[in-house]
Amino acid sequence: MKLNLAIDFSPLKKYPDFRRLWASGLISYFGSMITYVALPFQVKELTNSFLAVGLIGLVEIAPLIIFGLYGGVLADRVNRKVMIWVTEFASMFLTVILLINAMLPNPKLWVLYVVAALFSAVDGLQRPSADAILPRLVGHDDLPAASALMSLRWQFGVIT
Repeated sequence: MKLNLAIDFSPLKKYPDFRRLWASGLISYFGSMITYVALPFQVKELTNSFLAVGLIGLVEIAPLIIFGLYGGVLADRVNRKVMIWVTEFASMFLTVILLINAMLPNPKLWVLYVVAALFSAVDGLQRPSADAILPRLVGHDDLPAASALMSLRWQFGVIT
């Protein structure tokens, strides 16, 4: 038996909505990963405290859990496409806040903690909708390949 390890890119060709979701998600996730590195780095630069850096993770976990549960409810009740758009714009707005704060002569530490918590909340709201929309964008037979492509996108963001 021959094992085929080739990636099936056919869902990207066959489904324009899936292609748009995948491409925009690749860009967005890449930006999110940069933020996940930049936030602790900036906290370390401002405070020179590993405890302050560790608090970023603590500040992020509660909103992720709470809003992740609520995001699951919203994914079942509201238009998932709208939910993804709204949360992407919220992430963009939070990124602008981080940029403005970083450009200040004396960046504020509390802004980093608040934005980290809000980013986590937005992620918790978005993820269930993004996961649940996939079966509506691709045919049943193409779902495994589309899921693999979504996983590939995620892995690319984490590695880079």
